[in-house]
Formats: sequence, structure tokens, C-alpha cells
Amino acid sequence: MAQLISVRYATALFELALEKDCIDKYSDEIKLMREAVTQDGEIMKILDHPQISSDEKLKILTSALEGKVSADIMGLINIVFRKNREKELADILDRYLDMAEKHKGIVYASVESAVPLKAAAVEDIKSKLSNKLNKQVIVETKVVPELIGGIRISVEGHVIDSTIKTKLSDLKGKLIETRLA
Repeated sequence: MAQLISVRYATALFELALEKDCIDKYSDEIKLMREAVTQDGEIMKILDHPQISSDEKLKILTSALEGKVSADIMGLINIVFRKNREKELADILDRYLDMAEKHKGIVYASVESAVPLKAAAVEDIKSKLSNKLNKQVIVETKVVPELIGGIRISVEGHVIDSTIKTKLSDLKGKLIETRLA
């Protein structure tokens, strides 16, 4: 249910941004707002405090963000708090950012390797994925020593796994099949 609510609010904001041609502006404001709220530990404590009313939380957030975000973003925040849905605010904002990136053709790729990859290798992977998907790809790398060697790429729900760990596991399965046959 909370997911559905988050999607509805995010979609409404995204459609408004499309209508006003403010997708990037709203994305920048949301990122600024998330950064400001998460960096100020006191604001987070107040927003999470169960004994502080939604109205008080809204006043605090409004004073912290006044002049930093547009009236439309403040309007969204106001509606979210008035409907007592402040716990979904972060998810709403994340979903909006996802919609904005998807609209702009940006996708994220996760690249896991047993050892750190050189910058040239990461750029090569990024370039090949961008050409293949015809989208702008942002590559996030992660070192996972258990992979032994090779790389595993996850992008748009697809996984390309050329790790030694997977190849050994496949070989083990084939050997077991052969023995049973």
C-alpha cells in the first residue's frame, strides 16, 4: 500500500514537472533537500520522533527548506505531511528521481569484480553498455573477492556473469550430471 502511495505522489510531481518543463530543476531541488535533511542529524531526529506532531514536523522542515526549493516541491511536502504520510516522503522523492532519470535515458549498471578495475576498463564497460542500450550509463563498481576473477554486470534487470566462481559452479553441476547419467 505504501509503495502505491509513493508511486502516486511521485507520478503527480513528475507529471507536473513535465508540464512545466522543470524535471531537472525539481531533481536538483530534491537532491539538495535530501542532502540538507540527511546531513542535519537534528532534523532527522525530529522527523522520526513519534511524539512530535505532523504539523510541527512540517513547520520545522518548511523553515529549513524555505527559499531553497520551489513552491511545487513545498506543496508536495505540505500535502504529504497533512495526509500523515511523512514516512513515505523519502520513497516518494527517490521514485521521482528514478522517473526523471528514466525519462532522460539514464540507467545504472553495477559492475562487480574480484579486484579493483582500472579506470580505462570501467570506461570501456560504460561505453559498450551505452552503445548496446542506447542510453547514458552510470557505472558503479564493487570489489567482491569471492568472485575469484572475471566480472559480473547487472543493468536493467539483466545480469552478465563471467566470473570464475560462476564458471566453477557450472562445471561442478555438469560433473554431477555426468556422474548421475
